[in-house]
Amino acid sequence: MKQDLKKSAKRRLAIIAGQVRGIQEMVETEKYCVDIITQIEAVREALSGLSNLILQNHLETHVRHQIKHGEDQQAIKEILKIYKLAQK
Repeated sequence: MKQDLKKSAKRRLAIIAGQVRGIQEMVETEKYCVDIITQIEAVREALSGLSNLILQNHLETHVRHQIKHGEDQQAIKEILKIYKLAQK
């Protein structure tokens, strides 16, 4: 994994973990439901950003390597798999 992307991913994961702990506390203390849902959506957005970061790393490392080494079909297969996952 590219070191700059790894550093960003680790930072984002720490933030997400804190957000999830915050949601857990909100549920335990019976905070207002809309506030909890708002925080859940913030976590979804954070996870989406993390997913994009990991995808960027994959494209810049693995897919680039596959294409350079004549493994175009494997690269296409993986990109399509990611695309289909994103459509769900």
